[in-house]
Formats: sequence, structure tokens, C-alpha cells
Amino acid sequence: MLLTKLFIKNHQDTESPTVRERYGLLSGTCGIILNILLSAIKFVVGSITNSVSITADAFNNLTDCLTSLLTILGFRWSAKPADREHPFGHSRIEYLISLAVAGIILLTGYEVMRSSVSMIINPEPVYFYPMAVAALIFGMVVKLWMAIFNKKLGRAIKSDTLLAVGIDSRNDVIITAATLVSLIISRFVDFHIDGYIGALIAFVFLRSGYKVAKEALGRIIGNPTDISLAAEIKEIIKSHEGILGAHDLVVHSYGPGRDMASIHVEVAADMSLADSHEIVENAANAVLEKLGILMVIHLDPIDLSDKRLQGLISLTQSLLTEKYPTLCAHEFRIVNSVPKDKLVFDMEIPHESRKKAPVLREAVIQDIVKLAPGYDVEINIEYGYVE
Repeated sequence: MLLTKLFIKNHQDTESPTVRERYGLLSGTCGIILNILLSAIKFVVGSITNSVSITADAFNNLTDCLTSLLTILGFRWSAKPADREHPFGHSRIEYLISLAVAGIILLTGYEVMRSSVSMIINPEPVYFYPMAVAALIFGMVVKLWMAIFNKKLGRAIKSDTLLAVGIDSRNDVIITAATLVSLIISRFVDFHIDGYIGALIAFVFLRSGYKVAKEALGRIIGNPTDISLAAEIKEIIKSHEGILGAHDLVVHSYGPGRDMASIHVEVAADMSLADSHEIVENAANAVLEKLGILMVIHLDPIDLSDKRLQGLISLTQSLLTEKYPTLCAHEFRIVNSVPKDKLVFDMEIPHESRKKAPVLREAVIQDIVKLAPGYDVEINIEYGYVE
């Protein structure tokens, strides 16, 4: 994009906190300038036409200035380096800013709804002027550009805050279009539609605010790991010779570009501790280099020399693939017991199947016992952290 090339030095280095801050500054500055311009125009037009929907749209643009200011401050605060009190940096501030943006959207929706209900109860005539149409069309063009601009910026640096600002601008285009329709209809129909259009606008605000707040809270509380990211991490790790499998991946996000992860990897039990450490160290460094994620890797030794165990592993994996494709088993071992030896392993169950976990465990146990009657079976349940 031309503006990023002109105003952001090293704009392609989107992992840099300084560059991310400049992206936020660019978005916020453009937002403040354009929203002040649109707000002034619409306040004048709204007063002349006596239209509550145009005045509400102007008020929306004014609150968007606050959103832009929060964007600038949020990116500046989140770019601060790690310190003694915050060893993982300050990037999560971006999520708080997204939550603040959601609050502004919801507050605006409430105010617009209140004004619209008042207009429905006590309708007043709306006056049609060609300049009002021109002003609204101009506002739609500007907001459409802002929506596309912020969406591109948000995708470039993977910022929920800028994507939320883009969504807000996109909604403004829809809202202004609805306002324009209201103004045109009022000229030909003897019905006070303005308040109803305002209520529709308010509903769009409230719905968007809810979605942005939900996403921001999800980031703060902790979302499951994206399935494509999980697959990429496992692919990098399993590409190293000596690693037999990988499971129990958990990714912790401390903000954009501030991810840490832990995972269990399987290695041959007869491998020396020094050799297995070297392998997992190389795997962790590869993930850090390619994805910027700091890894903590736990070793699970697998006894490849035990033919009984290998046969039971193959039997169990085939059963799960054929009958229970959403389940994943690992950390197999045989425990000497009386009257039968016991096959023990961990089984990962998706969170959506959490309530059915006891039933699934019992079903898998019964199926394995039928296929391998010479063993008892014990399964430890785990829950996945990947969406």
C-alpha cells in the first residue's frame, strides 16, 4: 500500500513492535482526520434536514475519533518492551483496546436506539435536500476506503484491533446507505420512516459491538490454538529425524507476535538422553526461527523393541482411525499386572465431546478388549487445545 510505504519505515517487518506501532499510528491518524471531517459535514446536514438518522451517523463518526485515538495509544503502549513487572511484554494491551472499541460501538448503539425510539414515538418531518444526498454519498466513499484500508493493515500485522476498526468502518457504510434510503423515501412517502431506520442502525451497532467484544474477550481469556498453526508446528517438529510423534500441543499467546508453546514428542526409549536432548533442541529452534514461537518440549520415550506394545499400538490406532476419527491416542505402555498385563495410554478428546468422555472411554476400552482379550485396558482422558 502506498501510505505504508510512504509513512512506515521497514513496513514489511511486521513482527517488529516499532513497525506495528507505526501501523497503529497511521490507522489512527487517518481515522481522526477523516472522521472529524465527516462528523462536521453530517452534523450540519442533520441539523438542516432535521434527520435523526443523519445526526446519529454524525455522532457515530465523532465517537470513531475516540476509537482512532485509542488505537494510537494502544499500539504505543503495546510496543513497550518487556520489563521486570511484565516479562512477556505488553502486547496484550491490543486486546484491551479492541474491548474498548467494542464498548464504544455498544454505547453508540444504545444512544442511537434511544434517539430512534423517541423519534418513532414523537415523529418529526424530515426535509430533503440534494446536498444531504451528496454529503452521505461522500461519507460512504470515505468510510468504504477506511474499511478496506484498516482491513489490509490488520491483516498485514495480524491485529484484531485494526480488523475491528475496519469492521466498524464497514458498518458505517451500511448505516450511511440506510440513512440515505431513509432520506430519499421521506420525499415520496408520507410516513415517518426515519426513526425506524435509526433503530435498524442501532441494531447493527449493537450486533457489531457484541462480536468485537466476544473476539477480544476470547483473546484475553484464551482461545484454542488455530488448527493450521498447530499443524504447522507439528510438521516442523516431526520433520527432525529421531522424533516419532508429537502431541499435547498448547500455545499461549501474550499478544500478537508473543507466543509460547509446549508439546510432548516421542523418541525411542533406547536413545541416550544427550542425543534426544539435541534432537528436541534443534526442533524447538526451528519452530522459533520459522514461526517466532518459543517452545518447551517434553520427551516421551517409546520402547520400539517391545513387539507386543507395537502390535497393540497399531491395533488401537487402526481402531480409532476407523471408528473414532476425532480421538487421538499416545503415550502407550504395558504395565505388568495380575491376572492380565495392562495396556495404558492417554486419549485426547475434543472439547465438544467433553460430556461424552466417559462413554467414549468405555466404548474404546470394550473394543480393544474384544480385539486383544489377553490384556486389560486403562485410558487417561485429555482434552484438546486446538480448535
